[in-house]
Amino acid sequence: MNNNIFDKISIDLKKNLKKIGIKKNDIIYLGIDLGKTFSFYKELLFKIDKLSDIKNKCSDIILTALKDYIGQDGTIICPTFSFNFIKSKKFNSKKTKSDLGYFENYFLNQKDILRSLHPIFSVCVWGKKKKIVEPCGKFSFGENSPFSNFLKFNVKFLNIGIKWSETCTYIHHLEHLNGFNHRFYKPTTGKIIHKNKHFIDTYYHPVRYMGLNSKKAEYKIEEHLKKNSLLRETNNKIYCSSLRAGDIHNLVLKILKENSSYFMTKKIVVNINNNDKLTIKENIR
Repeated sequence: MNNNIFDKISIDLKKNLKKIGIKKNDIIYLGIDLGKTFSFYKELLFKIDKLSDIKNKCSDIILTALKDYIGQDGTIICPTFSFNFIKSKKFNSKKTKSDLGYFENYFLNQKDILRSLHPIFSVCVWGKKKKIVEPCGKFSFGENSPFSNFLKFNVKFLNIGIKWSETCTYIHHLEHLNGFNHRFYKPTTGKIIHKNKHFIDTYYHPVRYMGLNSKKAEYKIEEHLKKNSLLRETNNKIYCSSLRAGDIHNLVLKILKENSSYFMTKKIVVNINNNDKLTIKENIR
């Protein structure tokens, strides 16, 4: 394929980044759907024989364009969650693949990146502000997680090819800060390999109580983002959006103050009595 086509895609992406307020030296947290990102160019891209070649080239276009746009003093954070640890009980911060998709693993395999330690909710970082992934404690969210640094470092959520409401893990961090009743922190103990050290340790991730009929409902945030004009979007050949961590932090905590289970389909109260008997009430007023 003519390299001029790749150059054109890169230029189109950079134009969109400028339109949604991404700037040089920014710190961005990336959410991406590789297929949807390049749907406008699919007829050109599928002239390449192998699907793996297409995915690799598309990932390279995205990452190269972002690095060039924000510069060496900028920072890119990419989620590299690996839920398989819950079953395998093994995590190698350099070798364990992410369960999220092709791009996330492409990013993980780049040179000069640092991956946080939490074996389920790890994130990777490239750029100047690598300290953003520290501290990384035993709990997936909260004060001792990388997500707690997003305010301090003025992170911008950059979504490419997918809406923020579909990649909004940060809401779970804010639920943790506010307090929630519909989930509990489940421990998983396993073998960890990190920075050439081998050890056994226990990490925690939030899970819903069994018996809950209510489902996740992060989609509800869309209405609030539009109402408060917090989300900057463009859909010129490639869908892109940006959102400031400080804005979503303040908005969601305000919502959760009124209803801690707002981002579930039903309002919930879970009660455990002295005999460890679980009582669940849903759709309460």
